[in-house]
Amino acid sequence: MRESPVITRIIKIVTIALFGVLIPNISGLVHNSRYGFASLSVTYAYFIVTALLVWEGNSMLMGMFRKKKNGYFKKYYTALILLTLAEIIFSGVLSFCMFYLWEIWADVTVWAPEPIARATGLIIVTAIFISNMSEIVTLNNEKEFNLSRVGQLSILKAHAELEALKTQIDPHFIFNSLNTLSFLIIKDPKSAKLFNDTLAKVYRYILSSKDKDLVMLKDEVEFIFNYFYLMKIRFSDAISLELEINDLSSDEFLIPPISLQALVENAIKHNEFSSQAPLGIHISVSSDHILVKNAMQPKAYLPPGQRSGLINLGHRFQLITKRTVTVENKNNVFSVRLPILKF
Repeated sequence: MRESPVITRIIKIVTIALFGVLIPNISGLVHNSRYGFASLSVTYAYFIVTALLVWEGNSMLMGMFRKKKNGYFKKYYTALILLTLAEIIFSGVLSFCMFYLWEIWADVTVWAPEPIARATGLIIVTAIFISNMSEIVTLNNEKEFNLSRVGQLSILKAHAELEALKTQIDPHFIFNSLNTLSFLIIKDPKSAKLFNDTLAKVYRYILSSKDKDLVMLKDEVEFIFNYFYLMKIRFSDAISLELEINDLSSDEFLIPPISLQALVENAIKHNEFSSQAPLGIHISVSSDHILVKNAMQPKAYLPPGQRSGLINLGHRFQLITKRTVTVENKNNVFSVRLPILKF
């Protein structure tokens, strides 16, 4: 469980004040009996400021470490060792200088290196301890966050798999496919064999990709061509599909599986079309997204839950690609923009 920013700030203030008071006393750098109340207050305020500077400086080093540990540092432990060395040098030099300046300001007549050395050592040990504890807490929070994302993705993936399985056993889809196949067997045996082979490819792709979060874009494109071929045999000239790839190779990109099929099926399911008023579906691929659009010819009656598939698709893309799916209905054109990943 993550602490709130207010609690974290309170803990930080109390800890800095505590170390600013305790370390000078434990190290023997300050003898309370030698000062009046006003001088003692100023002295402790000075050491609290010293503790604050050490804290903030090490926080900046930790921030740089967290940003760069996945960059030019190839090994985590190498970066951690370098961070520790940087904290030792920074904390030691800063605290030593601050303690030395304090002795000058306090007009200490006898130079006492032992208390300064002890106080500097305590500062270094404390800074390393707090930094390590902070890194442990950060790693634990990252672990919890990643486990949460994996859990959400598993739920959405399970839902997508369920929808895919529903498509596989959908009585209407199976009935229409078998009815079309029976018709072709009698009228056009060659086309019947092609239809049967294509139907097998469609189901094979669904089964092989249901356990994957990402697939090659070229495989998804091949699948949508096969799927649309089945729809084309069924609806003939009433539907059409146009695919546009602009100076790109589809084998360089990744996409969550059965994404294009969901959008093509959505267009066919929710629009009126005929040979006189055909439904045209256009798919274009660019360097970072796929745009799927069709003219709006909505049916008079739309089945319930028509947006659930798009919402689930958007959640899957958000978790997998960390980018959003954009849905627009403008100028009587329905369009969906899917982000893709570079392989």
